[in-house]
Amino acid sequence: MDNRENLYRMIAGNIRKERERLHITQAELAEKADISVDTVKGIEHCRRSMSLDTYLGIVQALETTPAALMSREHQEKYMERFCFMMGQRSRGEVEFVLHMVEQLLKGQDCYLNE
Repeated sequence: MDNRENLYRMIAGNIRKERERLHITQAELAEKADISVDTVKGIEHCRRSMSLDTYLGIVQALETTPAALMSREHQEKYMERFCFMMGQRSRGEVEFVLHMVEQLLKGQDCYLNE
């Protein structure tokens, strides 16, 4: 399973969890996001990818953020900590840190996939 497929599965699971947390049906989510019920079912069961517009519609319907649906459980603690650390840094410093994190993750992915 590649990283893209893992991300799709994580997003699909988070969409389902958020929908269930809000106690809404797939039909209600579909209506709020202005998409079909079949689209919601396909996304939640990883049988269908989605456009950015569809994703943002689902995010809005679930009253969450795009990043929250792409996160593993309890990642918000790390995001808050990262934002706090970067809050007083210049744009250049933040871009440098993000570049370094990307490089570390790419190296980790290559190492783990060998």
